[in-house]
Amino acid sequence: FTYRRTPALSFARRLVADGRLGTIRHVRAQYLQDWLTDPDVPLSWRLDKSLAGSGALGDIGAHVVDAAQYVTGSAITSVSGVLRTFVDSRPVAGDHSTLGGSGSADAERGPVTVDDAAAFTASFANGALGVFEATRFATGRKNAMRLEISGSDGALAFDFEEMNLLQVYDATEPAETAGFRRIVVTEPTHPYTGAWWPPGHGLGYEHGFTHQVVDLVDAIAAGEQPRPSFADGLSVQRVLAAVETSAEDDSRRHTVPQDARTAEGPHAGQEGDPT
Repeated sequence: FTYRRTPALSFARRLVADGRLGTIRHVRAQYLQDWLTDPDVPLSWRLDKSLAGSGALGDIGAHVVDAAQYVTGSAITSVSGVLRTFVDSRPVAGDHSTLGGSGSADAERGPVTVDDAAAFTASFANGALGVFEATRFATGRKNAMRLEISGSDGALAFDFEEMNLLQVYDATEPAETAGFRRIVVTEPTHPYTGAWWPPGHGLGYEHGFTHQVVDLVDAIAAGEQPRPSFADGLSVQRVLAAVETSAEDDSRRHTVPQDARTAEGPHAGQEGDPT
């Protein structure tokens, strides 16, 4: 849930909630990494289903599922997905790094039991169509967590590799001047950023964890239930489970159970008080 606390994504949520994009029609979500493109990257716990649960789908797909539901304020109701494992065995020993590492092509190899990539379409409760992709084989992409939302009155686009920026399109402007506008989300009135540096100085990955702690403590101090909650995590897991089931059934569409969702829905949660 730390990505919710990225100022640009929190600001995107505010724009959608304020109706700036009109009726939401399309959601495009990607999480692209490349640390497994070398077939000799050694085995690790992330490649063992008994330890990791799933591969790219659960590791990074979970983040874009939550981001999409959070920003749009709408739940995913059904999915149709495919999973793919490109390299089905890897060296059992080698030099490990934080992600990836290096092993020998001649070393003993063990089985990869998780997906390397996942792709699925999704229907949202608000009628929007979603297209999702999560892969650790996107050559050249290091941490491209992307979200693009198209509505009747506008659109927005975000890429975590440029995490302080949000691209916003206003479809109500005259065609001769309309275009995506680059917004540097570091003003004091933007979510969270007023507690940090002067405008334009930017935040990093680690700041999201600080924002998460601040929101937790503020909610407890106010006597409120901290959000996101266990139920929010379960709602994401139900989407991932439906994608897995769909992939096992050769992409047949599967409904996402809704009974675990809280009354506030996926749109609820702290946005960040600029003060």
